[in-house]
Amino acid sequence: MGLMMLGVFVPLLAVMFVAARRQDRLNRAMQGIGDGEDAGYVGPQVGGPT
Repeated sequence: MGLMMLGVFVPLLAVMFVAARRQDRLNRAMQGIGDGEDAGYVGPQVGGPT
């Protein structure tokens, strides 16, 4: 029973760890691109009723 649980949870934890590392690298890269300047809202400029 214990080995079966290890067989399930160890790969799951490994995948979660790798995904977290990749997300961390991506977040740091995205912060480096902006250099602290705030782009604000970027998207379609749809006018509302006037």
